[in-house]
Amino acid sequence: MNAHSQRFLTEDDDLIDRARSLAALVDSEALASEETGNMTKPVFEALRESELFWLLVPKSLGGLQANLLTSLAVWEEVSRAHGSAGWSLMANSTGTAVAVGFCSESEVEAMFGDGKKPIMAGMLGPGGTCVEVDGGYRGSGKYKFGSGSLQADWLGAGMLVLDDGQVRKMPDGSPRVQIFFVPRAQVEFKGNWDVFGLGGTGSVDYDLPEVFVPEGRTLERTEVKGRRDWRIYDVGIAGLACAGHTAVALGLMKRSLEEIAKLAFGKKRPAYQTVLGEHPVFRHDFAFHEATYQAARSFTWDVYRDAEETIARGETLTPAQRQRFRQNVIYVHRVAADVVRFCYTSGGSDSLRNPSVLGRCMRDMSAATQHIFVDTNAMVDVVKPILAQWHDQAV
Repeated sequence: MNAHSQRFLTEDDDLIDRARSLAALVDSEALASEETGNMTKPVFEALRESELFWLLVPKSLGGLQANLLTSLAVWEEVSRAHGSAGWSLMANSTGTAVAVGFCSESEVEAMFGDGKKPIMAGMLGPGGTCVEVDGGYRGSGKYKFGSGSLQADWLGAGMLVLDDGQVRKMPDGSPRVQIFFVPRAQVEFKGNWDVFGLGGTGSVDYDLPEVFVPEGRTLERTEVKGRRDWRIYDVGIAGLACAGHTAVALGLMKRSLEEIAKLAFGKKRPAYQTVLGEHPVFRHDFAFHEATYQAARSFTWDVYRDAEETIARGETLTPAQRQRFRQNVIYVHRVAADVVRFCYTSGGSDSLRNPSVLGRCMRDMSAATQHIFVDTNAMVDVVKPILAQWHDQAV
């Protein structure tokens, strides 16, 4: 592996420190963010000034060109400060990466030309329908859970492609979904974000009236070969999304463990007859759940390091490597829910009374587990190439 490849695989400590330097501000704005339902202006301006919205944009377009390991650590740190801020940042930075990585060179130049540094967001699943026409597609739709959309310049919108009223099929029989990117002015925001957790993400619904989008500003949802020279986009849309969601869960686990550790030597639970941190039951359970966080984080870094090493060698990711992204994100959310719940429960009334960081983490983690991307039932299909790999290597 050459020196360039080695740098490609090394975490950028300066960018991670940049994210950590914002933690106090992000944390201090958390309550206001949840009251307004969106990222506050001070946090938005700080993230924009830090350029973290463009983590996964090439330097040639004014981005930071961070690798996935660095991006994971950045998202984890911002999510540790406030889950909603980390969620919004990962939605914006991965959404922007999808547009840059898979739209045509001319359309990317139009979006980023003259020094512009746009932010993308949106719901990329099929919320509408379209037809193919000369030069592109024409379609419309209604979209839900557009995380980070309220600060976005461009919105993504997934469309089922119709031929004579019938959904076009992919070779494997699945429906073809074409993703549009449209200017903010073309969508109609519904302003209806009122939820139990992740309340500061501005994940509003939006409608897209019928529009024409040139072919170069669209992409097929399952594309895995990016159009830029920088090959990181070869992880595909699913790989980028899985990385972002995983990092948020890791950040929420990390903050929950920190908060209960702070309480442990100043809080007495009535049944314990001693401070929490000196009781053997709490110590045992903390050790177990802290190990769970460390294991989940290590698993995550192994998955994405392996993928980046493969890409750096100029090789194509295997089906098993691609399914590891989904396996990892589902696993991490499943164990994170348990870790955060342990910390919340151990905090007793300190967790219950607002404002409470442990209460906030519990709400945010509960909301994160509801995302369709981390539905544990998907493991049934995710495991197929992984199981085959184990079978093939068995003696």
